Amino acid sequence: MEQIQQCPNCNSKNLANYLTAQDRHYGNKGAFSTAICKHCGLIFMNPMPNNVELASFYPPATYYSFHESIQNQQSAFKQKLFKLLCINFPTHDPAFALPGRIVDIGCGNGYSLTAYKKAGWEVYGVEPSEVAAQIGNENGLNIFCGTLDEAKFPDNHFDYIRSNHSFEHINNPNETLAEMKRVLKVGGKVFIGVPNSSGAVAKIFKKFWYYLGLPVHTFNYNPNTLSEMLTKHGFNVEKIYYNSTWAGILGSLQVYLYRNTTKLSSDGFFFKVKLFKPLAGAMARILNLLKTGDCIEIIASKK
Repeated sequence: MEQIQQCPNCNSKNLANYLTAQDRHYGNKGAFSTAICKHCGLIFMNPMPNNVELASFYPPATYYSFHESIQNQQSAFKQKLFKLLCINFPTHDPAFALPGRIVDIGCGNGYSLTAYKKAGWEVYGVEPSEVAAQIGNENGLNIFCGTLDEAKFPDNHFDYIRSNHSFEHINNPNETLAEMKRVLKVGGKVFIGVPNSSGAVAKIFKKFWYYLGLPVHTFNYNPNTLSEMLTKHGFNVEKIYYNSTWAGILGSLQVYLYRNTTKLSSDGFFFKVKLFKPLAGAMARILNLLKTGDCIEIIASKK
């Protein structure tokens, strides 16, 4: 692992130790340390794992985005019902007048790409996991197994670049944003959804926050740090949404409850009792309205 000496966002050397925590989701052994930039507030793993180490943290047989059901997606009625019950919170993807060309970075098995393909988009995915990429490609998607840098897409190639809960998993955000700008058309849109380290639940639970996510979450952003990083790379930030769900609240409660055990967050009853989800979802909706939700979604465009 590499020891980082200056902030990847603002280049400040005024770094401090932040939190040291265990892996509460996948059972990786040991404790993992983070640092915080005292100047801009960016939080990141320090030391930072390389790509080989990162890949080893993911359980290929059980990691959720590798095995989401591509064929059996929810009906429109069920989506509306779950939204009404505060169980599902759809992402705030930008609207386009016509279908174009999209790349989904960290797409897992391509679950989200299937809807774009049905709508007439030319779809591409980028996914480091061989297991997930193979599943997507077997279902007729075009997923490159590796990183965006390694995919070597042409300049000005995409109308839309999407990274939903994958940008916090990478160890090279500046290089990735530079590549995103290169392959995006002028005026093209970028969507990045990540956990919000300045949200209310993060502040309350601290190292037991569900979305701290060590060691698979290498960075934890807030609206300011992610906006600054996008602006630095030549993007125009157009909109910031707060879109936390029941998972951050129930997950944090579960992690805290199991804090003195080796049980994983997924083993707990907070996730298994169905009544908890709409109750926690209603609380999450209030936090979103107060702009202190667990997750943010940023829409930006290439200048």
